[in-house]
Amino acid sequence: MTAPPAPQHVPSAPPGRPTLPAARLHGSDAAALASTRRAVVLLAGGPLVVLTAVCGAFLVAGVPVPSWAVLVGRWIPALVSWAVLRRVLADHGDGRAGLVSAWGLRRGVGTRGRFVLTCAAGAAAVAVIAIVTALLSATVGAMTLQPAQVLVPGVLLMLPLAVVFACSTLGEEVVWRAHLPRLLGGGFWRSALIVAVAWTAFHMPLHVTYVLQGAMPLSHAAAATSGILPLSLFLSALAARQGSVWPAVFAHAVPFSAVGLAMDSAAIAPEAMWTITGISSALFLSAAMAVAPVHPPVWVSTTAGASAPVRMPD
Repeated sequence: MTAPPAPQHVPSAPPGRPTLPAARLHGSDAAALASTRRAVVLLAGGPLVVLTAVCGAFLVAGVPVPSWAVLVGRWIPALVSWAVLRRVLADHGDGRAGLVSAWGLRRGVGTRGRFVLTCAAGAAAVAVIAIVTALLSATVGAMTLQPAQVLVPGVLLMLPLAVVFACSTLGEEVVWRAHLPRLLGGGFWRSALIVAVAWTAFHMPLHVTYVLQGAMPLSHAAAATSGILPLSLFLSALAARQGSVWPAVFAHAVPFSAVGLAMDSAAIAPEAMWTITGISSALFLSAAMAVAPVHPPVWVSTTAGASAPVRMPD
């Protein structure tokens, strides 16, 4: 009998040099990460640039910013998001389904009853925080409340307007509470803080325009801008808990704040304005900590081809 032939040795790739499939995978991951980073920059900075240009046009023209322009301007982030998504959705053929998924427009986790309850509870929480802030501020002398016979009916009449204003706030929330957090990935607080900073910066051109046009004192504008950050954390917690943008949409649409319940909001002193903002911020931050999910946010019903969250390097 002859000895069996010795097995032939197949040379492996030299250390440190990946095989062709691994190289392709690595290149694909790098391209996906670079694309995600570009999308994050565009979503966080694009709306700010557009709104700055719009506010600059009002300043140059010497025309006060009308209320309708504020309502329409809330759709600037959604338009930027749509532009970012347009190429991705066209490449994958997702169309409307991909847009719905990226914007978190489905009802999220749980039953329909839980979805309705979460939306109602989020809006109620914003209203309650505004009322409690006004009451505490009046107690410490920071503001004077409107008479009860005027305040109570006014609040009850304004609450249904949240459904109408939701048509406006939807344009903001699909980016700040859905598309951008999905791209950031990671834990809740990390992404929520990044979004809060971006959302606060987004409001600055409008507030600066109000100050320059004499429509708002500088102290009021500064306090109002700083108060946006804790509100953003609460809205992000609502959306992340449900896995849907809608609870944040309706909560953001509540048509009054603590300052709006004052007898004369323009007469509030600067130090009193910071007191009101501090009380409101503490309440919103507490609510955010109570609502925020313990585990990473779950965004359900990701369609084929829609970009899944890509964790950004710390």
